Amino acid sequence: MTNTARIAGSQRESATAMRPAARHLTLAIDLDLGSSASALRPSARCVARVDRRRPVALLALVALLLGAGVAVPAAAAAAPVRVASLVPFAADALARVPEHAVVVATVRRSMTEPVPEGVIDLGSPHAPGFERLAEGGAQLVVADGAMHAALTGQLGRGGAEVLLLDTNSVASTFDGLRELGRRVGAADAMEQAVRDSEASLARAALPTPIPTLPFFGAPGSFLVITERTWFGDLLGKLNFQNLAATSTGKESFPGYVQVSDELLATMQPSLVLLVAHGDPEAIRTAFLRRADARGPWKSFQQAEHGVHVLDAQTFAANPGLAMPEAAQRLVRLVAPATASASPSIDTSSR
Repeated sequence: MTNTARIAGSQRESATAMRPAARHLTLAIDLDLGSSASALRPSARCVARVDRRRPVALLALVALLLGAGVAVPAAAAAAPVRVASLVPFAADALARVPEHAVVVATVRRSMTEPVPEGVIDLGSPHAPGFERLAEGGAQLVVADGAMHAALTGQLGRGGAEVLLLDTNSVASTFDGLRELGRRVGAADAMEQAVRDSEASLARAALPTPIPTLPFFGAPGSFLVITERTWFGDLLGKLNFQNLAATSTGKESFPGYVQVSDELLATMQPSLVLLVAHGDPEAIRTAFLRRADARGPWKSFQQAEHGVHVLDAQTFAANPGLAMPEAAQRLVRLVAPATASASPSIDTSSR
C-alpha cells in the first residue's frame, strides 16, 4: 500500500493590518491512506502553519511526511535555493547544480564583464549594491570572509542566511565549496567536483622547485604576494618556490605586502609573475620602467624563465573549481612539455 499526499498552500491574512500578510504559509495536507482493514479513516487532513521566511521548517515537515511513508510531490520538496553570490567562483560552482540552487544575483568578475542575463548585477565585490541585493529575494548570500565579514548584518537584512567563505588558501577554498554544497543540498555533487580539482592540482605539481617572485600590480604600486593568499598558496602546492612567501611589511590587503628595494635585492628569481589589477599592458609597462631605472628591479629582467603578465580573467580573483586550469597555465610557463593543452596566456616578458 502506498500512501500519498496532496499539499496546498495559502497565505493567511493577518488579523492586524500592520503585519505583512505573507509572513506565514498555511499548508493543508491531504493524506490518502488507501484501503485498510484497520479502524483508521481512509483519508485525513492535517494543517501546518510555517514561517515562509524559514524554508528549513517547511523542509523539516516534508521530511517527517516522507519518513512516515507519505509520498510528497517533488516540486514541493526540492525547490532550488535562491542564492546571491558576492564570490564569483561560488556562482560558477552553483551553475553545476541547477537542480539544487539558482543564482539570482551576483557581483562582476571584472567591471568589463557583465553578469549573466536574467541575474541581478550587484556591481563590484568591493562595494556590492545592497538595494539591488534585496530585489533578488535570496535565501542564501555567499560572501568572502576577508572582504565582507563586516557587512554580514547588511547582507542578511532581508532574512537571508549568510555564508562567509575563507578564500585565502587552496584548502580553505575547497572546504568552503563543500560547505556551500551542503547548504544547498548538493553535498555529493560538490564533493566530487572538489575531489576532481584536488586530484588535478596534485598531478600538475612541478618535479623540481622554481624560484619565483610574484607581484600584484596596480597603478603606481607593486606588492609581493605571500603564502597567505590563494595565489601564493597555489604556487607552493605546484612547487613554485615563492621567494616572497613569508614577507612582512605594510599591507593594503591581507597577504599583499609592500617591501623595500633592499629586500628585493636579496631575491634572485628564475621566474617573475605579475598579477594585474587594471590594464595588463599598463602594468607591464610600469614594471619595465622600474626595471630600467632601479637596481634590484633591473636584475629581474634577467630571470631565466622571464617576466610574465598573467591573464586577469584567471588570476585576478580566486578561480575556485577552476584552479586546475590556473595551475596548468602556470606550469606551462616553465615546463610546456609536461602540461596538458590549455588556452594561452599573456607571456610577454622583458
